[in-house]
Amino acid sequence: MSVAGVVLAGRRNEGRLRDEPSAYEALIPIAGRPMGAWVVAALAPSCERVVAVGPEGLGATAVAPGPSLLENVRAGLAAVAPSDEFLVATGDAPLLTAGAVAAFLAASRAAHAALGYPIVPRAACEAAFPGTRRTYVRADGVEYTGGNVFYLRAEAVAPLLAQVEAFYLARKNPLRLAGLFGLGTILALLTGTARVATLEAIASRRLGVAARGIVSGDAGVGTDCDKPSDLALARAVLGGRS
Repeated sequence: MSVAGVVLAGRRNEGRLRDEPSAYEALIPIAGRPMGAWVVAALAPSCERVVAVGPEGLGATAVAPGPSLLENVRAGLAAVAPSDEFLVATGDAPLLTAGAVAAFLAASRAAHAALGYPIVPRAACEAAFPGTRRTYVRADGVEYTGGNVFYLRAEAVAPLLAQVEAFYLARKNPLRLAGLFGLGTILALLTGTARVATLEAIASRRLGVAARGIVSGDAGVGTDCDKPSDLALARAVLGGRS
């Protein structure tokens, strides 16, 4: 099956990293290469082709970004179509590795997912990167944070595009995410009684395709760089690898 990759790297550097002298967050240097280039390198071994929706210089064919996330996702998927499967990653996740991406792809296939979304246990994040702060939600008695790469089969593209803005904006906010799924889900998450299988079933009904939460033990999957402390962590970790 053909696999194509899309790196969403079109966010202007106007947030908490704006003291860095780069026009785009994905161009912020980390251990000798732009942040987004680390993401491209992580996807490339699993993909026949990869594009970056954002600036030039990330090691992949650049696709001009649009004014919204939805337009960027749409442009990226169109640039690599046709393909049987897609991996879509955010350009602010430099601690993604090729091994973690390959494992996530294999697990998504094994789960017969049309949409695969990684969830990383808090224990894995804190063991790998002590002291880092992430947002967690409890399900099946385990605290998870959401990841920064998605798996899509071709049939999931159209329904996902209809929902992508809401889901992306909610991905790190448990209450906002729960709001997409209904009051019962909100209460389950607030009381710590949510179940992954139930959340999968609700998402699958909403989208009309098989949505699966894919547990990943790789902390890099759930670690993005959206504040100075994250950037310092990435520079420390990747500087040690280079």
